[in-house]
Amino acid sequence: MAVATYADANGHYPPAYQLGPDGLPWHSWRVLILPHLGYDDLFQSYRFDEPWNGPNNSHLAPRMPKALALHGTEFPTTTTNYLAVVGTDTMWPGTKGRKPEEIKDGTSWTILIAENNGLDVHWMEPRDLTFDTMDFRVDTPHGISSWYKQPAVVNADGAVLRLSKETTPEALRAALTVNGGEKIGEEDGVWTVIPDGRARERKE
Repeated sequence: MAVATYADANGHYPPAYQLGPDGLPWHSWRVLILPHLGYDDLFQSYRFDEPWNGPNNSHLAPRMPKALALHGTEFPTTTTNYLAVVGTDTMWPGTKGRKPEEIKDGTSWTILIAENNGLDVHWMEPRDLTFDTMDFRVDTPHGISSWYKQPAVVNADGAVLRLSKETTPEALRAALTVNGGEKIGEEDGVWTVIPDGRARERKE
């Protein structure tokens, strides 16, 4: 998994975004992991001295890696379905990359990446779900959602997990924080481990 290999290479997970000289988010974590997805040429073509939608970078938009969209997406597209959840206590605190040793709740019970179907986030755009404002109900456009009947997340240990519609907002909040100390288990109906995130039933 590209985010994990980034962490192995750098000693920390990628930051959710990098700021430009104007103090605004310019570059997304999805751009930073391009070499770990096998897109070294695309990464080398990206310019960090301009924002993600600058003159040069805009021309790179159609080259979005297929790994950043849900299985079965029609290409070309520039919309990603894989988002971070940005927040002080999540895996993605902002401009600082989280270190593995900071995950006190355990990698098996901490969400790293979430599916989303509805926010229409450009794959290079430094925009993701925000812990303080997202919808914690399962399968809503402003939260974790999918065109599959049950949306999935990837945990910090790399496991792909299918979320139950019965997952409570409280349980989801707990699973998104790295050091809350909450106890979460599969017996609580929060999630089910699935061997292949693509092998799921789609909505009608």
